[in-house]
Amino acid sequence: MSNLPRIKSVTVKGLFNQFDHHIDFNQEERITILHGINGVGKTTLLRMINSLFNFRIYNFNEIPFTSFIIELSNGNHIRVEKKHHKTRNALDIFINKERINFQNLDIESLIKRLPWISKIDDDVFYDRRTEEPLSLEEVMEQYGDRLPSKDVKNLELIERLEHMSVQLIETSRLFRTVKREELHRRKEIITHTVKIYAAELQQRIKSTMAEYAKKTQELEQTFPFRLLEVSERYTYEQLKEHIVALQDKRNDLRAIGLLPTTDSAALDASSIDSLETHHAAVMNLYVKDSEEKLTVLECLSEKIKLLLKIINSKFQGKELRIDEKKGFIIIGKGGEIDPALLSSGEQHELVMFYDLIFKVEPNTLVMIDEPELSLHVTWQNKFIDELKEIVAHSKFDVLIATHSPTIVGQNSHLMVGLGVNE
Repeated sequence: MSNLPRIKSVTVKGLFNQFDHHIDFNQEERITILHGINGVGKTTLLRMINSLFNFRIYNFNEIPFTSFIIELSNGNHIRVEKKHHKTRNALDIFINKERINFQNLDIESLIKRLPWISKIDDDVFYDRRTEEPLSLEEVMEQYGDRLPSKDVKNLELIERLEHMSVQLIETSRLFRTVKREELHRRKEIITHTVKIYAAELQQRIKSTMAEYAKKTQELEQTFPFRLLEVSERYTYEQLKEHIVALQDKRNDLRAIGLLPTTDSAALDASSIDSLETHHAAVMNLYVKDSEEKLTVLECLSEKIKLLLKIINSKFQGKELRIDEKKGFIIIGKGGEIDPALLSSGEQHELVMFYDLIFKVEPNTLVMIDEPELSLHVTWQNKFIDELKEIVAHSKFDVLIATHSPTIVGQNSHLMVGLGVNE
């Protein structure tokens, strides 16, 4: 994983027919902040990167630019060029100097295949079925499966770029559209993202606890046979240390809600001083098995602890807790609070940090558009330090687009200013 290429720089020329931008990514701290006034293309740059590495090349048709270049840490360059003709634009994609074959989806052809969609403005379409305006990307997300695969799949491009993982956290992050089957019909409903994430965490907990139960069963079934084969054992002093560490780990897991408070009675490390040799052998294997079982919970527990630490340091008069049946719950002075009733700032924090901690794989480039939305300046001021802690834990890169000098704070060395005079 560590040998996968990372983005070193991004260059765009002729953006909106007026801007040339060059962004060098911070390779050491892995966080780069784009700062600038409205209209210079911060969000558009994030979407261009996201469109390229998610193979949504059709999005480039609607963006005015002449060239878009990405330099990777392995020395490769990816270049997208747009040439303007009288009736239409033409796109070319190169990796180094090699031109890549791809299908550039023609918007007019798309509309003909989806007769209930009408184009009403640049990158704005009207869906007569739902009576809602949609962007081109929303049209593709909802109806792309109705198009022939050759129109939307670029196999050579996917093969050459599939090793690059990018994820965009957009400004519209508090609500999601989910599809449900009702009376044999697919229905789309809008729901709060915090509720979706609570249910998702519940499934993560359920899956992890199933692995924990499976590992427990395997170890218990083979315990007598392995006891007869034990050759390496802890010394008495080592055994005491491992028992203390084991109890501490169990207490941590109980505190965050991953183990029930009745999980096990406490072991007294000093009680092993009087163990006979054959009893010590049993205790050795018991401790080693217990440590092995708890490693199953380690990855999830570390993420949960990080989420709880960040969120509960900010919530006032309420607390985020982990619940095996609901994923997470919010507890206030009067009892449980519906997560949908949290303030917009609280929901933004919970959604954004859940995304970063639980939904990002190592070596991904995460792009966050306006992380300051609905946040008090004191929360904005903490954001980069909290982000650094998550990045150190999960090893991914971050590109942020922001208007807020408070977000930047004491981290001006991470900032790339996008100005009108570049």
